[in-house]
Amino acid sequence: MNFYKSTAMVAVLLPAVVVAQEPAGPGTTDVDEVIVIGRSVTTGLTQIEVDREMLVDTATVLKDIPGANVNANGPVTGIAQYRGMYGDRISVVIDDLGVVSGGPNAMDAPLSYVSPMITEELSVVRGIPGVSLAPESIGGHVSTILSRGEFSKTGSALSGFVGSRYSANGNVSTSAGRLTLANDSHKLSLTAELDDGDTTSSPVGEIRPSQLHRERSDLSYAFSGEKLSALLFAGRLDTDDTGTPALPMDIRFIETNLAGAQATVELHESASLEVRIAWNDVEHLMDNFGLRQAPMPPMHRQNFATGAGTQASLATAIALSGSTLKIGIDATTADHNATITNPNNAMFRVDNFVDVTRDMSSIFFEWQRNGEHGDAEIGLRAKRVETTSGEIGAAGMMGDMGNNVALLADAFNQADRSKSWSSIDAVLKYRWLVESGTEWRFEIGSKTRAPSYQELYLWLPLQATGGLADGRSYIGDLDLGEERSNEVTLGFGKDVGRFTISPQLFFKRVDGYIQGVPSTNMVANMVSQMMSGNPALQFSNVDAEIYGADLAWKFELSEQWYLDGIASWARGKRRDSEDNLYRLAPPNASVGVTWESDDLSVTTEIVAYAEQDKVAVYNNEQRTPGYELVNATLIWSATDSLRVEARVDNLLDETYQDHVAGINRANGSDIPVGERLYGAERTLSAGVIWSF
Repeated sequence: MNFYKSTAMVAVLLPAVVVAQEPAGPGTTDVDEVIVIGRSVTTGLTQIEVDREMLVDTATVLKDIPGANVNANGPVTGIAQYRGMYGDRISVVIDDLGVVSGGPNAMDAPLSYVSPMITEELSVVRGIPGVSLAPESIGGHVSTILSRGEFSKTGSALSGFVGSRYSANGNVSTSAGRLTLANDSHKLSLTAELDDGDTTSSPVGEIRPSQLHRERSDLSYAFSGEKLSALLFAGRLDTDDTGTPALPMDIRFIETNLAGAQATVELHESASLEVRIAWNDVEHLMDNFGLRQAPMPPMHRQNFATGAGTQASLATAIALSGSTLKIGIDATTADHNATITNPNNAMFRVDNFVDVTRDMSSIFFEWQRNGEHGDAEIGLRAKRVETTSGEIGAAGMMGDMGNNVALLADAFNQADRSKSWSSIDAVLKYRWLVESGTEWRFEIGSKTRAPSYQELYLWLPLQATGGLADGRSYIGDLDLGEERSNEVTLGFGKDVGRFTISPQLFFKRVDGYIQGVPSTNMVANMVSQMMSGNPALQFSNVDAEIYGADLAWKFELSEQWYLDGIASWARGKRRDSEDNLYRLAPPNASVGVTWESDDLSVTTEIVAYAEQDKVAVYNNEQRTPGYELVNATLIWSATDSLRVEARVDNLLDETYQDHVAGINRANGSDIPVGERLYGAERTLSAGVIWSF
């Protein structure tokens, strides 16, 4: 950081320090649409919450949580990253229920289903998730709650909110509202949001394509009784004409229907039963010519993909003497299809995924004991994953390309495509509270993940890789084994007067880690060379390790002032060769200063990322220089019902590249093809929310 940048940052921070009044921590407002991220500083003693406003992609919130980040391939395609793992390795649930993505490149990543203004809460389990939270959570667990209002304690009542936000960079607008009719037992709620935007600008020019359009709605009914509580919901997600410049195609539409139900029944004063079921169905069209500069007509491609899935779980919690035992069973099903065509050539067709299924069933036991000087948790989960694929094929390719593709298709169709894995996950946690007030946390776990359908059944060298966005063509491997991560976490939390801190260390030894390695399939390599100029990479099991540390802290300067921040570092590398793991966020930290009164809050933060030079050689991952940003937020509660917001991101108009952003794949952009996408230029945003 040079002298002028340092001076400018100090100048930005000083006004907040001079006018300090009270540090009522962020998240104290009752406005329903606020995204609240619980950041557990001492894993039980203290909570620090962060309000992130002016967002379009909910996944961006993860940058405010120690150890977390987001892999961004477009304006609404954020993929969760936590402590060096991302994608399918992290479980993401909405109201305790997951969704099945329809896009083979994660264009509808799970967090795209929870639009920011109608999301009531987003939280991340810090450390190793318990086995009861999700069947597969080898890399972490993210939980979101949609805003559906509250029951009324004063008879029938109508409540809700309407709000709108606008960002000058790209003319991004968000409008949302919720209407809830409720009494003390019944609640009917309708929630909706519309996001729309044009091209985003960076300090080096426009990022094309980066427009967006998304509509999300949800209708729900809830009941709360003495021994029964229940929720029924149906929802819809429509994403249209949204750019994904780090991927080979853009979103033309994603149409998803969602529905679910959950209920908790008190069977006895010491036992309860919880039932959940969910369903969703996705239709998804993408292409490489509608939103970006189109290639020559013979190379026009569009991909129509579908996905559908169900989830069901049944669990009982039994209160024992000083402890609780939870026993549950669950099952998930997922179906996928994807077909690539050329609208200019009716003969061209690639059946990329055909009748692919991935079904999982499991049973778990989790025992928790809460004591005066500490808590303990022991969990076991046994699970089985079964997958299969129908026969695939391709047409409309001539010469050597057509012959080689036919050879790959024949080999795939003649292979055994039905696969299964059985495994056991185990987690042990212990929290020890000593007399000095220090809280120690120790966790150990062994968890597994079976291969995704892309990693298994991608028979033709393509970039349908679950959002890796490295520009390389991959093929699957029908002989893949599951990943097993053996992890240890150690941390403590401490309150010392006005100062709170909670650092954690972690180490993961991952056997069977799935990533691309140079393919030895000569036919696949020839096809890949003809299509992309590079040989193929094949998903394979390797040995890896990930270790690092992260922390959160807060210091109350006075009754109206506080400083807070986070820091994160994750190092990932292969154990079986001299190489690093792909697309890990570099060491990063943020420091914020907040002044807050009863109706006004002003926050200024500095966000800094180190250079990332620990990059993966196998796919020619590019290094990224470090950078520093200054952001500022003002929140004014004009009345009990009216809230006004203003925010400036990248105040100093820094030119920077986020390492976990993708590589540009789109012609016609001001950023050359093959160069990492740049971050947005100085961006001013404002919004107003009226609640009633």
